[in-house]
Amino acid sequence: MREVAQGGDPGYLEFLQILCDDEITRRAWHPGAMADDELDSLLTEQIAYYRTRAVEYDSTYPLDVHADADARAELLTRLEQLAPFGKTLELACGTGQWTAELARHATEVTAVDAAPEALTICRQRVGTAPVRFVEADLFTWRPQERYDFVFFSAWLSHVPPQRFDTFWALVADCLKPGGSVFVIDELPAVAAVERPAPEQPAPAVHREVSGGRAFRAVKVLYAPDELQVRLDALGWKSDINTVGWRYFSASLRRDER
Repeated sequence: MREVAQGGDPGYLEFLQILCDDEITRRAWHPGAMADDELDSLLTEQIAYYRTRAVEYDSTYPLDVHADADARAELLTRLEQLAPFGKTLELACGTGQWTAELARHATEVTAVDAAPEALTICRQRVGTAPVRFVEADLFTWRPQERYDFVFFSAWLSHVPPQRFDTFWALVADCLKPGGSVFVIDELPAVAAVERPAPEQPAPAVHREVSGGRAFRAVKVLYAPDELQVRLDALGWKSDINTVGWRYFSASLRRDER
């Protein structure tokens, strides 16, 4: 766990100002500087990180001392306002912190994740709820059916900019006509508690697990206005709201015009 330093050290304050700039990850990214196989390597390492961290994830998220329990409660309220969900798909379900909430209001849930260790914990958490588990890399997985509701939390920021359009095409392919999407992720202010990894094939940060083993993970932090413009260009109608200093939620539907 990495704590934000306190005090008025000028060097630290300058460093914090740089990190808080919502373009920090873009300045660390050099498009075209590395081949596709290096991006694949980064994404493979990201999966390895979450596989390794699965056993400690629930006790270590968020990764800093500024956890916001009130914000999570508000996010849950916003999610529940969309219930009932019908046939539901959760992408990057992880250890199931949200899967259990989805299952309370869905006719059935399909939970997809690349980390079998996380899926094991998720399965234990949801018990006998109507949840089907799929182990798959979301950058290669394709849906076998369509859903009324698609949900993902803390995943969009792990999608490289090069895969943004393709990922949202996947989300569209997962939806039934008239279906909806709900997204939760982190705001640019979170950069202040991350450790940027420079000169990667996509914006990335360094992450550690217990014992000190280090990994790289993609981390792209979108300002709500910026994200809305990008989604509009892809044919999504979105309503994006900030929740506390750390999170945003987004409700989306396909623009059928």
